[in-house]
Amino acid sequence: MKPWCSACCRTPRLKNSIFKYWHMATVYDRITAYNHNRVPELLALKYRFISEDPFRFFRGTCHLFYEDLAKQISWKDNTRAWICGDLHLENFGSYKGDNRVVYFDLNDFDEAIQAPVSWELVRLLTSIYIAGNQVGFDEQTAEVLCQDYLDTYLHVLKNGKALAVEKETAEGLLRFFLQQVKLRREKDFVQTRLTLKKDRVRLLIDNKKSMQVTPETRKKIIRQTDEWLQAHEPLSRYRTLDAAYRIAGTGSVGLQRYVLLVQDKKTNRLRLLDLKQATPSSLQPYVLLPQPDWKNNAARIIAIQKRMQYVSPALLHEVKIDRMHFVLKELQPTSDRMNLALCKGKRGKLNTILSTMALLTASGQLRSAGRDGSGIADELIAFADAGSRWKKTILQYAKQYAAQVMKDYASYKDAYKNSKAGSKSA
Repeated sequence: MKPWCSACCRTPRLKNSIFKYWHMATVYDRITAYNHNRVPELLALKYRFISEDPFRFFRGTCHLFYEDLAKQISWKDNTRAWICGDLHLENFGSYKGDNRVVYFDLNDFDEAIQAPVSWELVRLLTSIYIAGNQVGFDEQTAEVLCQDYLDTYLHVLKNGKALAVEKETAEGLLRFFLQQVKLRREKDFVQTRLTLKKDRVRLLIDNKKSMQVTPETRKKIIRQTDEWLQAHEPLSRYRTLDAAYRIAGTGSVGLQRYVLLVQDKKTNRLRLLDLKQATPSSLQPYVLLPQPDWKNNAARIIAIQKRMQYVSPALLHEVKIDRMHFVLKELQPTSDRMNLALCKGKRGKLNTILSTMALLTASGQLRSAGRDGSGIADELIAFADAGSRWKKTILQYAKQYAAQVMKDYASYKDAYKNSKAGSKSA
């Protein structure tokens, strides 16, 4: 019996292609090869972003993590679960649902796929080591935080019941995030992103949160989103006034992503929407588990998101433009996502929020259990009951891989500085 996971990609076919390249290429080459078909002016931003610090590098290179995991994995995991794929400390956040109630949950499903449970866990644990270093915690403290996260995760999974975060019982940093969204007046937030141009309301282009698109692209996006809105109740009450590139996150920077300004035709109320290109999961080449026959990647992202979240963000829909598929939802301010800087030097705060994240991770897997070929809750409970067999192994891998990320980051940063892109941004 081979020691690696039966769902990974250790096959002769992939060894002769992906892994051959993996051995030969530098970290910089692997990153640029993966991102080659993205929007050039936005891609330049991504390359700069991931040169800023190790944690942002880790966030922006999910594909490297799974390339490496598929080659290096040394444990067996036959579980089948829905995972968000890119789980790390800043992929949790607060948002409003269609019911206008505020929730805090897993918050990024671009890479979502059916895969072994441990793949999700080991990415999150690795992020604790990298992020912990960045906010002033030593390796020993990070080890304790990882242990605490896993203990809470296993406790929730063993109970077999999906839970949700309730604002009435939230404390500390979590309460801050929920209150921030609850108290914000949408009208006030929207106004901060607008300007007047020839007596018309337009999106503010600051090259930090938004970037101008070409006049042709702007007209196309406005026209086609407007056509889509009119064909879908109850969204037909809105008309599109403006469009610009949206700059948010790290891994998805470079994709076609737009902020849309729409107006209610009856009340004149203005809202901001997020329209994001849907692309294949970066885990896809490495997961051999059978997947549903999704009609497109936007359908995959939305379906898994709705299965895993207690309540999904407002206005979550699939949109097709020029034979490309996008995910549409109400725009969520970047400030509503988990921000590690708020935990700097405050271990208690980080430990509390990690317990919540562990609860949400386990709950998302339980909530989606048994759907489209994934394992039922009893299988997840059995996985948790056997935790003593695999816990030490994945904790050790996370620790070792975090050290590898630091080396990869240093290698990338040097190569980026010596590249044309790095020279221009200097």
